[in-house]
Amino acid sequence: MANNNAVINFNTNAKLKSEAKQVLDEMGLNFSIALNAYLKRLVVDKRIEFATPEIPNARLRKAFKDAEKEYATGKMKVHKTFESLEKHLLSL
Repeated sequence: MANNNAVINFNTNAKLKSEAKQVLDEMGLNFSIALNAYLKRLVVDKRIEFATPEIPNARLRKAFKDAEKEYATGKMKVHKTFESLEKHLLSL
């Protein structure tokens, strides 16, 4: 049977490599398994998906705090139309 394996070399940060190896070891996997799974998904989906954590920015955190205060004091505003709600939210 012919060997159909190919070698891929790429550069990465040493710390990233070490951290990834630790995670893979904990999962009982190795780089070959993880990277092959990723490449297969790339071929099937024909796209690369990047995820970022959904961390609210300062404006959104302020809006959360203001809403919590309004709710706690019973002063929560009621909006009868979307436009009224949107105007209020944009003013925060």
